[in-house]
Amino acid sequence: MRCPVLVSRNEELTRLRDALALPAAGRGGVWVVRGEPGVGKSRLAGELLEEARAGGLAVLAGRAVRAATPVPLRPLGEALLAWLRGGAVPDDPALAPFLPALGRLAPQLRTTADDGEPSVVLIGEALLRLATAIGGRGTLLMIEDLHWADPETLNVLQYVADNIRDVPLVVVATTRPHDVAAVTELVADLHARGALEVVDLEPMADDDVTAMLRACLDGEPPAEVADLVRRYAAGFPLFVEELLADLRDSGALVRRDDTWVAGEQPELVVPRSFARSVAGRLEAVSPAARDVLEAAAMLGTEFDWTIVGAALGLDGRGLSAAMRELRDQRFVVPAPPDGFAFRHALTREAVLESVLPPDRVRLAGVLAEAIAGTVGDTSTDGVVGAADDEAHQQLAELFEAAGEDVRAATHWLAAGRAATERGALVSAGEALARAADLVPADHPTAVEVREAQVGVHALAGDAQAALEVAEPLVEQLTGSASDPARLAELQLRLVRILVAAGRWDEAEERLAGCADHDPALGHVLAARIALGRLDDDLAGERARAALAAVGEDRPEIACEAWEVLGRALRGHDVVASEEAFEEGFRIADRHGLLLWRARNLAQLGSLDIIRRRPTDDRLLAARAALLEIGAVPAAARVEFDIALVRIRLMDVADALARLDRAVAIMRRLRQAELAITIVLRAHAHGLLGDTDAMEADLAEGLALGADDPLVEMSVAGHVRAPVALARGRYDEAHAHFAAADEVLRRHPGLPFSLRGLYALVDTVLHDGEAVRAEVRAWPQVHAPFNWFALGAADAVAAGRAGDAATAEQTFADAAGAMPGDEPWHELCVWALVARAAAADRWGEPERWFRRALDGFVDLGLTEAASATRVAMREAGFAVPRRAAGGDRVPAALQQLGVTAREYDVLRLVVEGRTNKEIADRLFLSVRTVETHVARLLQRTGAADRGGLGAFAG
Repeated sequence: MRCPVLVSRNEELTRLRDALALPAAGRGGVWVVRGEPGVGKSRLAGELLEEARAGGLAVLAGRAVRAATPVPLRPLGEALLAWLRGGAVPDDPALAPFLPALGRLAPQLRTTADDGEPSVVLIGEALLRLATAIGGRGTLLMIEDLHWADPETLNVLQYVADNIRDVPLVVVATTRPHDVAAVTELVADLHARGALEVVDLEPMADDDVTAMLRACLDGEPPAEVADLVRRYAAGFPLFVEELLADLRDSGALVRRDDTWVAGEQPELVVPRSFARSVAGRLEAVSPAARDVLEAAAMLGTEFDWTIVGAALGLDGRGLSAAMRELRDQRFVVPAPPDGFAFRHALTREAVLESVLPPDRVRLAGVLAEAIAGTVGDTSTDGVVGAADDEAHQQLAELFEAAGEDVRAATHWLAAGRAATERGALVSAGEALARAADLVPADHPTAVEVREAQVGVHALAGDAQAALEVAEPLVEQLTGSASDPARLAELQLRLVRILVAAGRWDEAEERLAGCADHDPALGHVLAARIALGRLDDDLAGERARAALAAVGEDRPEIACEAWEVLGRALRGHDVVASEEAFEEGFRIADRHGLLLWRARNLAQLGSLDIIRRRPTDDRLLAARAALLEIGAVPAAARVEFDIALVRIRLMDVADALARLDRAVAIMRRLRQAELAITIVLRAHAHGLLGDTDAMEADLAEGLALGADDPLVEMSVAGHVRAPVALARGRYDEAHAHFAAADEVLRRHPGLPFSLRGLYALVDTVLHDGEAVRAEVRAWPQVHAPFNWFALGAADAVAAGRAGDAATAEQTFADAAGAMPGDEPWHELCVWALVARAAAADRWGEPERWFRRALDGFVDLGLTEAASATRVAMREAGFAVPRRAAGGDRVPAALQQLGVTAREYDVLRLVVEGRTNKEIADRLFLSVRTVETHVARLLQRTGAADRGGLGAFAG
């Protein structure tokens, strides 16, 4: 798992490269690379040595080693001896008097005239004279691990640093910052008077750690493994490599084919070398300090030292002495404002591994009682005092470690409830699952835990998981003498679950029996049921009733009501709908309600689709936020909306990948949106020319959504009609649009984003007057694309009536108002208008045909392009031909004969993608990708994929 490349360190390496250039000008200097163990000093030194050798410098490299009694001048002797294996001391009169001093470092340089031991001053001067005599491009002297160097080596370094400025010698030493006081003081003193420069190496940033993981694995790391390594490696390259190696050895990281995957449960394995290092340092501290360190490790990477002292019964003086000792041994560091933290997260894990089970139970118990005393929790009967969710989680972990399961469960429950209020559903679910594992099913705390779990699953939209917990719990509470209010609250949660599952009748039946318990929530749930039944008016009425009942006294209810109201208004008044979502977003933001903030943001993103805005930024932000808090079903619904945008922009491959993910999640969770998502996936398959896959998805979507008018209308108006247009089949598209329009007449609130295009097709192929009149009176007509297409239809009608001037002005007005962010739908409009204009002799049909044709060719819509060519020939226009996407290929590559598809493959090769990844990305077979790569190698003359990358650069 050694990293094959040096990651990051660009700034540090640049400084040292500049140093290597000095000897060519007859100058020199000393540089000290300083950093903690494992931060990458040796790797940087190795890179510098390679560059120095490649640059023609003479290289002398030695290393100090840890020893009770260091060998005098060992690193300098090692450096000179290694160089003499392949080099020879120049015959230089100026150097000859100093050969006896060099003989102290290399015995073969000694002469019979040697008399006694030379001073360190002479040895230092001898090294300067040697570098001068070597000449050439200069000399690099590398001394690694200076912190273990003997006093004589340090004295030589001091002399050299003070006298090196006009000598073609660069000295680079690596050291740790605080290991040896003499070295630390020497470096500080020389740096203060300008005799050397310090290059400090800090831990790498997370992005650099990720880049290092990719380099080590020669591929993409599994997300779970990457997160674990980033957390515990703390930016130290050595830890990255050792953690990866141990994860692989333990089976937590597995290579399957050409891909790395996580094992069942990737768990931290403290690197063996690091564990031995910590164990050795633990032996050096006093028993009291070790007890403090082990107790601190039970509390976390950062800890409250006053809690540790209280738990162990230490007075102030004893605790201060222990903390000072641990700081001096570099186990802990101060943490602002007045706390302490372990130096690395791995240090804490290594200490924890060393704690014996009896000591772990003892320490957990005394720490838990000490913390409980600070937050008012002194009970043992399942009642917890006031504390924040972080304190509850800490108490839960400690009581669990101490073997007090019931007390641990009560705190896990409290932590789960607090996380739910914040909308942190992943954390809430994990805490409640821990609580459920600690108490038997018939314990009162277990009932509370399951009630809380129902709420979390319902909020996350995971109806199946919620029902599995809720239904047996309702039976249990119904059959016992439980509090009726408690049962009503659970019934309301169950209603929410049934709503999420799209089971409107069952939801309404249950709501009738419990709505009076919480009228505001009852109104919101009733509004959701009405929304599911496409009764927008009733949904809006109930949502307003909920808002009137709560104001902002219950912000979570207000946020949900605003979301429902916005959805109810969306098909009738887009501006009012946006205002509703924005108000819900603002309330959620003020009160820190992460879930409702993300959900209202997602709804605002959905309006961008209706308004045909050229961005999915809000949707992407909402998806990320929902995934972060664990609302996976809601994130899958947002994935659907993002795919809509990508299809509109003709990024169909990306859309299909997103829809595949959404379908997999929705199928597993049995979400109500599964049918319409499969229908949209059929659209993507159709645009990619995969008719069999399209038909299979349409059949499944219709079967799943047999009673859903949105599915029925979408199959005709949002799949079959636009796919027919993409294939240049206008009569077929018209028939499907007409079928969709019939469904819309029965259910006026349905979204029909291409109805304006239907008006244009109907006008070009038929009279179109009746359809144009209906569309003009339709609330959704003001969406930009529908307005543009309707304007084009009006222009066609005017042209057919012989009013060329009105036709041209009407179409110019419509086209001028269209933002141009919907490439292939707009191209269909241009092609249809060109057909009509050519027939009725108005406008610039030849230019419009060419615009549509070029666009269809660029997007790979070959059938639509062919239909446009036929229409151009029939109109008497010359038909241009060019390769699809040819203008995307840089001129230099065009001259080599590189096609647009080969260019797509080349770009992904440069990104480091494998053939399989490229095939998946471009929807090609692996064999086809291999053929493209082979042709690229032949055309460019590159020897391999790396050569292709260099050529492309």
